[in-house]
Amino acid sequence: MKNRIVCLALAFVLLLTAAPAALAAVPEALNVDWDARHTWEELEGILQTVAETYPEITSLYPIGHSWQERSIWCMELTNESIAPQEKTGIAVLANIHGGERESAACAMYFLWWLATNATDASVAKILDEYIIYVVPVINPDGYDQSFVISTRENLRPRDLNGDGVPFSDPYTDLDGDGYIAYLFAGNEDDDMTWLTEAPSLYSAMRSEAYQASYIGRESPDWDGNGVLADDPRNSGIDLNRTFDYQWNRFDIETVDSEAGVIGANAFASAGPDAASEPEVQAVQQFLIDKDIDALATLHTGIQCVLYPWCYRPYDESIDSEDIPQMQAIAAEMAAAFQETTGRGFYSKSSYEDYPTSAELIDYAYGRLNIHAYTIEVYCGGKSATGDLSECYWENELPAPTLVYYTNEEVAQMGLDTASLGLTDTQGVWFYTTSSDQMVDKAPEDQTLMAEGCRDALLTMIESEPFGQGKIVPPYLQD
Repeated sequence: MKNRIVCLALAFVLLLTAAPAALAAVPEALNVDWDARHTWEELEGILQTVAETYPEITSLYPIGHSWQERSIWCMELTNESIAPQEKTGIAVLANIHGGERESAACAMYFLWWLATNATDASVAKILDEYIIYVVPVINPDGYDQSFVISTRENLRPRDLNGDGVPFSDPYTDLDGDGYIAYLFAGNEDDDMTWLTEAPSLYSAMRSEAYQASYIGRESPDWDGNGVLADDPRNSGIDLNRTFDYQWNRFDIETVDSEAGVIGANAFASAGPDAASEPEVQAVQQFLIDKDIDALATLHTGIQCVLYPWCYRPYDESIDSEDIPQMQAIAAEMAAAFQETTGRGFYSKSSYEDYPTSAELIDYAYGRLNIHAYTIEVYCGGKSATGDLSECYWENELPAPTLVYYTNEEVAQMGLDTASLGLTDTQGVWFYTTSSDQMVDKAPEDQTLMAEGCRDALLTMIESEPFGQGKIVPPYLQD
């Protein structure tokens, strides 16, 4: 058994307190541009090349598959010449939400960095004493679909418009600009300031002008029912609300006087049953099978390190000292991320961020006693003041675009203008948001983001092992 200790202050000191000053010579086949947005096929190619280039320290295998039969790849990195019994298992799991592709980039960079720097003393020590498991994309279908439009969900077939055919009216780029727009009926001389000057699209949606003119998202109305894009390629399921721990714990009656409906973003988006999705089943079985002491799941949306619980606050009367320990480690991870990137990062319990249930980190810790963290690596755009404390990436996002096409022009794109209720003189305004224009491009300084995430992960690795370690309950044992 591994020698486990409770206090972080007593943890043995590794030689990885700082990343290598410079990357080792990288083979030409692995000269990857980490500032680029890589397709799913490109990620698979990078994984295969790393595995082929470094067979003595890597093992690549699928842990499961998606609805569309894409492999959920895991890369295992360790010094294979040293027996695994005395090693500590660490997992990095990314991109459970398809559109959060910066998380996949950070996970890919981490495994690539470990492999290409394996001869550095600090990295070699990690590979001697740890087994690192990296699953860069849990949701490959959502990742792939997010090159059309950002898709949080997986692609379990869904018949949203009830015509008996799943995904019968998907989003489609009609005007050839590469993006999916919001479409509004109108005339070229219409005053559109209610849209262009609104604080956000969501505030514009509450206006009478929006309700009166909105005709749907960009699509040729594939199913011919007169409603645009009413059966897109998404499932409505959030994989990170579908794990088999506290599944659908909350409902519409669970209300907090300050927070409102507790878990409102959980019960409405969870799958039809606990661990109903193949992607979730794959991750759960992987965590059961592997000897893992700690994990980090990578996300985007804020710049923060989160720790359990997601479904309730910490309760010192029933919770172990692991949670205060994780709280301290999360703060160190956030500080490492901020130090490397120069962008603001903070830490808090996931429940303090917002209450949810059946998340991956709660499953890992609540079901298996695996120390678990969520690293949110990116919050796009600029803050009001540029102050670190506002925790934005401070990058320039593309400006929203608004383009008018005449009745004749949209008819040539394949729209049946009569079925949409347009008069002969009316055309269509195409409004494309900043975020929708980011589907084919990575944010500025994504490499720096990946380096910051690396250093946060190294901080987590430094802290292990501590506490009792992973415990598989009898009902999950073979």
